[in-house]
Amino acid sequence: MEFEIDQARFLSALTLAHTVADKRATMPVLANVLLRATKDDELVVSATDMMISLTETVGCKVHGPGSLTLGVRHLNNVVRTLPSGAVRIKSLDNSWAQIVAGRSEFKLMGMPEGDFPELPDASGVAFTTVASHKLVDLIDKTLFSVSTDEARVNLNGALFECDGKKATMVSTDGHRLTKYSLEFGGPKLGKGIVIPRKGMDEIRKVLNKVEGECGLAIADGYLFVKADALTLSVKLNNVTFPPYQQVVPKDFQRRAEVSRDELIAALRQAVVIAPEKTATVKVQLDKGVLRLAADNPELGAINLELAVDYDGSSLTAGFNANYLIEALGAMGSERSYLDFQGELDPCVLRPAGVDGQPAPEFLAVVMPMRI
Repeated sequence: MEFEIDQARFLSALTLAHTVADKRATMPVLANVLLRATKDDELVVSATDMMISLTETVGCKVHGPGSLTLGVRHLNNVVRTLPSGAVRIKSLDNSWAQIVAGRSEFKLMGMPEGDFPELPDASGVAFTTVASHKLVDLIDKTLFSVSTDEARVNLNGALFECDGKKATMVSTDGHRLTKYSLEFGGPKLGKGIVIPRKGMDEIRKVLNKVEGECGLAIADGYLFVKADALTLSVKLNNVTFPPYQQVVPKDFQRRAEVSRDELIAALRQAVVIAPEKTATVKVQLDKGVLRLAADNPELGAINLELAVDYDGSSLTAGFNANYLIEALGAMGSERSYLDFQGELDPCVLRPAGVDGQPAPEFLAVVMPMRI
């Protein structure tokens, strides 16, 4: 196999493949990238960790069709140091490869291409065309509250529901929950699917490289995303997502309306002093004012006040400030509602709509902490 390819174009493909390949692979070949040069002057770049697979087709000049597999981290580092312009890659005996650019020559040891696993096949799958930015928006507004605790497998992904006209994505780590909905002409699903955290992140990276629309499909336990010359497959989590509707309080006794940006700024100040592990802040609500306080025996204390639209009874509760900051940051509105029941009940955050009512598309639930 032998081909020539533009350095910048090659590096872009390798950088994306590097994020998919398994860095801690028990199978060494999973840390490799498969390069397949075709007679159509195309290079097919593939990487997988057996849960997520990525294939990207890049134009090049093929002098001899064939394939080889190389360690993606080392190859990526080599190509990154090369000057702009043409890079020539040629397969050698015993799975070695020669890389030449200008006056630079590298030789890298690879593995037999037959060791590389077969990837999920999307050739016979029916795709639905969707707006790429809407899928990215769903992920951006829910990814932060997906659990990172690998022992809680049913929370290691986000629930995706779609009726063909509207899509909803829900995530929770047991301490908070985020739900976001929008108009979305995606595939009509009989029941929701659970997209793993890493898969959500890779979808976002792929779609951030494209503009306009992408193809979306679910088949054989995989979610497929196709955009331009990229195809990504994500193995869905075969778990039952918890009944999130039961977590969202149906009623509230206290509602405060606040400036989203002012509250985020105040919480970020409080986090500087709050205990590092828990980021606990005390939230005190009185008529017309919201007070934030944090106390850390090793650093000191902080007290802040914000003007809010509130005329209910007093309330004092503790929350993780980072959870509140991330929830508020996912909202697009200038003002937000904070809904409370009692001091030991969750806080529900909603964006304020133009009609004086909460905008229905987004909500976040943050569980309280003892103070």
